[in-house]
Amino acid sequence: MSIDWQRRSVQPTGSAHGPSARCLCTAALLGWLSGSALAASESDRKDCVANRNPDQRIDVCTRVIADAAESAGNRAVAYNGRGQAYQSKQDYDRAIADFDEAIKLNATYAAPYNNRGVAWRSKKDYDRAIADYDAAIARSPKSAFAYAHRCQAYVDKKLHDRAIADCDEAIRLDAKYGWAHNNLGLAYFSGKDYDRAVAAHDAAIAINPKDSFAYARRGKVFAQKGDYERAIADLSQAIALEPNSAWAYGQRGYAYFYQRIVTRKGDFDKAIADYSEAIRLDPKDAWARSSRGFAYKNSGDYDRALADCVEAIRLDAKFGDAYNCRGAAYRGRKELDRALADFSEAIRLDPKDGAALRNRGDTYRDLGNLDRAIADYAQAIEVNSKDFIAYNDRGKCYAAKKDNTRALADFSEAIKLDPIFAEAYRNRGLAYKALGRKADAVADFRKAISIEPADQSAKDELKRLGG
Repeated sequence: MSIDWQRRSVQPTGSAHGPSARCLCTAALLGWLSGSALAASESDRKDCVANRNPDQRIDVCTRVIADAAESAGNRAVAYNGRGQAYQSKQDYDRAIADFDEAIKLNATYAAPYNNRGVAWRSKKDYDRAIADYDAAIARSPKSAFAYAHRCQAYVDKKLHDRAIADCDEAIRLDAKYGWAHNNLGLAYFSGKDYDRAVAAHDAAIAINPKDSFAYARRGKVFAQKGDYERAIADLSQAIALEPNSAWAYGQRGYAYFYQRIVTRKGDFDKAIADYSEAIRLDPKDAWARSSRGFAYKNSGDYDRALADCVEAIRLDAKFGDAYNCRGAAYRGRKELDRALADFSEAIRLDPKDGAALRNRGDTYRDLGNLDRAIADYAQAIEVNSKDFIAYNDRGKCYAAKKDNTRALADFSEAIKLDPIFAEAYRNRGLAYKALGRKADAVADFRKAISIEPADQSAKDELKRLGG
């Protein structure tokens, strides 16, 4: 759309002859001067489009909007600009209202549809967001922006194939559009195609080596792949590029946390420090609160864990992970009935929450209800067939039921999925011992010690077997 920033001139009217004429002339002049105080300048029009300070942009766009001499097209551009400023301040309702006005003034103008789509997505109304991107594409079929952002909304709805197709089209239209490559990475990540997700973020970084979002998202993918060193390196780079990124701090905390859980390297202090920084930067982040709660719980500080989990629930009463967190804290405090109730609520909110299913299984195991525990672990494995912790925990239940053949199968699967899981080697060693397979038991206890030299239980078993 061509934008006409020319405004009509306002000429004073009236005769200069006679007293009444002078009064009329004076009144008209005063009226013109009053109107000109609201008139937009050429600088206002330019700043309304280009100014990146949201408060200043709101002021200058408002002047353009208030100037009745402006054309409908110019005022549509100004409403769109002010909506973008409100959006940058996360005032999505005002942003949407301004985009509505822009569309009323010029229904062929694609930009406010795109921007309103971003606002609806920020409010988690993905269907409205997609409808707006549809409208933007209808008006501007070569808009890489619209395709890339509709891709992101499809990711939110877990429509992976549609998301990938849209991001591919955005890249076809503009191969240098880093946001499209990053959103393609999100689509592949959501579909658990981690290698292609890494490649997509690689492409974004090649386009812009200072793309902090690309480093942060690639770090998230590496963490999911279990490559915690590369995850931490990428997330550290993202933080160096954008020191105020709460998300990057939170994700690095996640990488430190799982590095300690899975590989036994490091400790939980680094995770807690990063989660704390994420919370400082974004005090309303329920995920960071619950994540720090889990880190406190795993370090044995159940009271601090409980406080964080309670706060996470206060921040978002529909956030299942917060209940999972509180349940874990209650389990640490041996308040098992409360723990069961919280894990069940987490599962009700998200039936595919594998961690909550595992944790409820652990609690049933604590209570001696091995069959209920096995059922929960089986459901966790159904949710995620690569959940090595669930296989290990179910194996412990089978071992407790003296079903060492099934226990052995589960421990072996846990080891296949995570070859450096020391606990699974120790548990399989115990199963081999129970089945009279001494040499295999000795080999597994030795492997457990090689991975985790402080594993006293494996050392004791090895000594008993004379290995």
